[in-house]
Amino acid sequence: MATTQQQTDTLQLQRTFAAPPERVWEAWTSAEAMSRWFRPADDYACTVHALDVRPGGRYRLELTHAPKGVRHVVSGTYEAVEPPRRLAFTWRWEDNPAMPDTRVTIELRPRGGGTELTLTHTRLAEEKLREDHRHGWTRCLERLAGAL
Repeated sequence: MATTQQQTDTLQLQRTFAAPPERVWEAWTSAEAMSRWFRPADDYACTVHALDVRPGGRYRLELTHAPKGVRHVVSGTYEAVEPPRRLAFTWRWEDNPAMPDTRVTIELRPRGGGTELTLTHTRLAEEKLREDHRHGWTRCLERLAGAL
């Protein structure tokens, strides 16, 4: 998986999946699918409380660390929904109100029989935020690869 930082507030990850873009799209837009892969490790569970995938629609995901019972909730609004190639949404950790809204864009491109995914997360003003999100996104994308 390639990692680049185009700007100081931007994190970008690329990964190729052995599945067509429609299948990868479904993994990002189906509550059932997201609950299976959207977590950084096996000892987390993901509960999808809302997933209204349309421009202006909202999502809300709860990540629970099973051994400790620690909960983290992320929510936001879909800004762009262009199946099966582009999804953009705001990103806010509800348990960290000091962190400003950030923005995530998922771009899918056919590559052979698979899909190249580019994830761009912007407005991450601090290096620690970029590194924390890089780690989390990398782990989630690894789980996504295993779920496809």
